[in-house]
Amino acid sequence: MDMTMEDYIQQSRAACEQLLHDHNLLEPVVELYQKQKPETIWLVASGSSYNACVCAQALMNQWMDTDVEVRTPFTFLHYTPSLKKNDLIFVITQSGLSTNAIEVLDALQGNQNVICLTGNKNSDVKDHTEIVLEYGVGEELVGYVTKGVSVLTFYLICFAKQVTNKENIDLLKVLSTFEYTQTETEQFIRKHFKSLSGMQTVYCLGTPYSQGVGLEAALKIGETIHVPSFYYEVEEFIHGPNLQLKPTYTLFFFDSNDRASSRLHQIYESAKLVSDHVYLITMDPAFKKDTHALVIEPEVDPLFSSFVELPFPQLISAKISTILHSTMQHPLLKEFKKGAAAKTENFINYDNDEA
Repeated sequence: MDMTMEDYIQQSRAACEQLLHDHNLLEPVVELYQKQKPETIWLVASGSSYNACVCAQALMNQWMDTDVEVRTPFTFLHYTPSLKKNDLIFVITQSGLSTNAIEVLDALQGNQNVICLTGNKNSDVKDHTEIVLEYGVGEELVGYVTKGVSVLTFYLICFAKQVTNKENIDLLKVLSTFEYTQTETEQFIRKHFKSLSGMQTVYCLGTPYSQGVGLEAALKIGETIHVPSFYYEVEEFIHGPNLQLKPTYTLFFFDSNDRASSRLHQIYESAKLVSDHVYLITMDPAFKKDTHALVIEPEVDPLFSSFVELPFPQLISAKISTILHSTMQHPLLKEFKKGAAAKTENFINYDNDEA
């Protein structure tokens, strides 16, 4: 029986909840952190894994007595300053087959503070570094729209909670909000199906706390629905990118429900004067009567806003692309991949249909 997207979201939540009970997944990372007391943690990842790191970065920096930096493997390899002796480096590749992650691991051979986080510790990365740990995502079953981004974000949140002993933080409540977003998004898609199935150009807008989910939305919509899709910080959007705004454009505003929200709300209302395809994802109950707003609850700390809003772009991307059959790729993309491979030869592409 094929998995539905709803099944997938449920599996994401179950994998996250497992992290609250199975400390074996976290203990090696926590022990190394406590031993080294690093000045900086480097999170090195691509694509959705990069976005997951951004989803957790603000919270980690706020809670931990450590600077948390997020880099792509390419930037880390070629442009990152010299590492300090006690810095921790997490090289993250869900498949364990990403060529750029393996290149970083090879460059860091001999560094005892390198941890490779992956969904499969028996994948190719095992031959390129000493410490390979799974972060609990399990097997991926839903193509481009991965549960990996949600589980990795929550893994990093649990890691930060454990090393800072924040026993008063109720992560089960956070997971309930995550699940509520799923339920509300399903209704939202039905209500706005005509608009969402006709997207042509998409802007995803947010603040530093909601940057991770905004980046993931732009990535997944572009990957699956195959329309131009961009992320901007909401204030930067009105300093140039807004000048091409037209009634045909779609805009998603990801609200972090903090002191920057009033400005985001102002720009959201202004955008609705130009386009009828403008939407707000928020925890602010003041927008419950706004038919273009998805109000999620229970309200949680703004630091969790990226995580609890993740089901929204995941479901939009999966459901709309499935209905439109838009994940089909142009046949010339095969030639592109021959010249610029992102995965090792052991990677199986389940989304290789051609247009």
